[in-house]
Amino acid sequence: MSTNGFHPAADDFRAARERIRPYICTTPLLRADPLERGGKRVFLKPENLQRTGSFKVRGAFNAAASFSPETKARGAVAFSSGNHGTAVALAMRELGLQERGQPYKCVVVMPEGANPVKTARVRALGAEVVFCGKTVAERQAKAEELAMQNGYGVIPSYDHKRIICGQGTLGLEIMDQWIALPSHPGPLHLVAAPVGGGGLMAGVAAALRAGYFDGRIVGVEPENANDTLQSLARGERVTIGAPVTICDGLCSTTPGKLTFPILKQFLEGVVTVSDEQVRAAVAFLLSEMKLLVEPSGAVAVAAWMCGLLDNPPHAPPRQEQAGDVVLVVSGGNVDPRLALAWLMGFEA
Repeated sequence: MSTNGFHPAADDFRAARERIRPYICTTPLLRADPLERGGKRVFLKPENLQRTGSFKVRGAFNAAASFSPETKARGAVAFSSGNHGTAVALAMRELGLQERGQPYKCVVVMPEGANPVKTARVRALGAEVVFCGKTVAERQAKAEELAMQNGYGVIPSYDHKRIICGQGTLGLEIMDQWIALPSHPGPLHLVAAPVGGGGLMAGVAAALRAGYFDGRIVGVEPENANDTLQSLARGERVTIGAPVTICDGLCSTTPGKLTFPILKQFLEGVVTVSDEQVRAAVAFLLSEMKLLVEPSGAVAVAAWMCGLLDNPPHAPPRQEQAGDVVLVVSGGNVDPRLALAWLMGFEA
């Protein structure tokens, strides 16, 4: 990996895939017939079916497995709204059981008022939970303080080389699975995924481009958490206020130092969706695709349902053509009662 900036290459993603292969699931590429229009086949990459219910285990295992034995023995600290913390807790537990017969120490700094479903899952995996503030910056500062006091290794939620490469293994899977499909009426036209701090989208985009994918790559954000959209429009990282949105996993206030240059290089655009559009997507996925998906995980589907991905803002014009679309569904850790309420409203 380059030390002059960070420019992940195909070998970095392949190495990450081999490192995490024993610990993760290969999630399927599901045909989504009800979403198809205009001669385009639509597929979902449902990482809500991944271990811990989120793509986050990819980066967490890649980062934790790369620690020195001495760092693992002291433990790890993560800062997270939930999914990343759950993934790090699982990684430290499973690596510890495998390597020394007992879990490695894990502490997760979560926001005050964190999703109770996600908090319970972090604790169920044996991690200690510390609540701090509302913003990523507050959680990061607390995690770094705990690391200094206890010698823990820090595993950031997105702005970390091993995290980006771990999440990028999702891009490798998408290409491998699409190539293996029995028929291709057109090229792979579009890949869209959620954008928070940018670890998932940066990893997937860089991995796809390293594999010579030349179709559209579009990120999707909540409209009240549009730090990446604003940053790309300005050409530099922009910091926004603490977002208010049901998409609690996409509440970053600024893109990462490492992720933003990758997003700037490889994304064709970013679109935003409202909370109401996300609720409709969650209800649709439960009703029509039988998938329980959290709001943050449903934003790419919401954008497709609303027709926002055909011509993303700031993207160079392209001639529309038949082809395939892949929408990344990034996680499924939602209170089922909320999803059911939204489904009842969706069907009314």
